[in-house]
Amino acid sequence: MKIAEAVGVPADRLVRRWARAQTDSVGAQLERGARYLDLRAGWDGDSTAWRIHHALEGQAVDEILEEIKVFLVERPSEVVIVELSHFLGDPDAEAMARLAIVVDEIFGDLLAPFPGNTAALYEMKIGRDFVDKNRRCVVVFEDDEVAARHKFWPSRAVTNTYADSDETDVMRAFNQDVVRAFNDPDFTPDAVLKLSWTLTTQPKTILESFNPIKRHPKSLVELASTRANPFLSSFIADATDHRCSLGHIIVIDDFAGADVVDDVLRLNDIGSFPKGACAWPSARPARPDRAAAALSAPLARGAPSIVV
Repeated sequence: MKIAEAVGVPADRLVRRWARAQTDSVGAQLERGARYLDLRAGWDGDSTAWRIHHALEGQAVDEILEEIKVFLVERPSEVVIVELSHFLGDPDAEAMARLAIVVDEIFGDLLAPFPGNTAALYEMKIGRDFVDKNRRCVVVFEDDEVAARHKFWPSRAVTNTYADSDETDVMRAFNQDVVRAFNDPDFTPDAVLKLSWTLTTQPKTILESFNPIKRHPKSLVELASTRANPFLSSFIADATDHRCSLGHIIVIDDFAGADVVDDVLRLNDIGSFPKGACAWPSARPARPDRAAAALSAPLARGAPSIVV
């Protein structure tokens, strides 16, 4: 709010610029090739509804889940991972139960039940364990107690990492060390690894956007399209040249404007490298404290099977 007052721009307009990470609907993203969806759900007690959020309140969660179901019904050979997380609004037990029931009612028999072992997500086969059984929606649920009651996948099934920086070089160095750690033989198969090729808005990012002399990104989508996404292909090439597997999931902002699907398909063609084969030099993170925190959790072994 203070920044909005300082630059003389209505706060809601300024927040909207830096809150919106995608330009396409969820259904359109799935049609473009996305197979993993990060849905941050917040409880709106006034309207007694769950809505997505990212600094601003957005579309109702049940509407988005319906879009996903339509895609799965129309594409009987596809599998989608839906991570429901970042629960806001102080939801009570009744609100949490309502969200879980909505998930159950919308997806029904399409839900892939948690087998009791987080490592199973990347050890299971797309055809045999998901498509052939028509259990093609993997729901990762932040509240592990609710997840257990509904046979959703617990939050620990996915290892989340992100650089928390608006600088390309810092984000690249952070992710390089994440990839190196993932390829270390000492890591145990506890979860799938999500590599976040995303830049995070900082106060200075917003202030720089008003610089009348030097051009800077004026929104989160523009930040992604100019400073993050154009450099993903070279990062992937560098990793594979050093015989490093990238993980299982790659997350980006501005999915509609990126070529990430082509990158992922090339990665799937290459396949995984043996653990210990990665010969990528260490990239010293600009913020080693955050890198160490992100890398402290066990990451997964196994074939990339990367989805977007």
